[in-house]
Order: sequence, then structure tokens, then C-alpha cells
Amino acid sequence: MAHDPRRLDRAERLMRVQAQMRRVAETELARTRDRAAAIEADRAALVGALGTGQFGHLLLGAADRRLQGLATEAGAVADEIARQAEQLRERGLAEKRAEALVERAAAAQAHEHERREALDRLDGLARRPGDASLP
Repeated sequence: MAHDPRRLDRAERLMRVQAQMRRVAETELARTRDRAAAIEADRAALVGALGTGQFGHLLLGAADRRLQGLATEAGAVADEIARQAEQLRERGLAEKRAEALVERAAAAQAHEHERREALDRLDGLARRPGDASLP
């Protein structure tokens, strides 16, 4: 297999992109979790206000609709969190694969470098006039 000197550079660039994509996925998941926490805080505040009798009988219907809306929104956000968590897991795996690719490319490059050095030493030995013995 022919050695491509740019292979390691491309693998490192891919690894950096995969790491950046994982960080973006982490940020999105954190924002969604914050949104879920805010929904839960709204729900807790509304339930607390209902418990104190602050609304009276006239606003119970509105409070009930708001609680139902918050429950629907919380369900959608929970689904989004699950989707984003799976995406984050996939991004992490892609980053690990890119890291392994970099390691293999670095090892191949090191092996190629050692092979060329050995060939250069042998070539140097073969070119010395009158000295055919190895060191």
C-alpha cells in the first residue's frame, strides 16, 4: 500500500471536527435539559400557587389548561432530550473512531519513516567503496 503523507493530517482534521461536533451536541443537550428544568419550575410554581388558594375558583380552569400545556411540553422536551442524548452518544463514538484513525495513521507514518531511514542506511552502506562489512 502506498504511503500518503497527508493521511495523518486528514485524520487529525477529522478528529478535530468530530470533537467539535460532540461539543455542539453536548451544548444542545445542556440547553434542552435547562428548558426541561424551567418547565418543571413553572409547573412547581403553578401547583404551589394553586395550593395556597391564590387563584380562587375563577382561575382554576386556566391553571388546569396551563398545567396540561406544561405536561405536553415536558413530554416533548423529554423526547428531545432522549434524541439528543443518543446523538451525543453517536458523536462520542465517531470521535473515538477518529482518534483510532489518527493513531493508526501516526503509526503508519512512523513505520514508513523507519523504513525509509533503514533503506537510506543500507543505501549509504552499499555506496561506500571497498567496505562491504556491516557495522
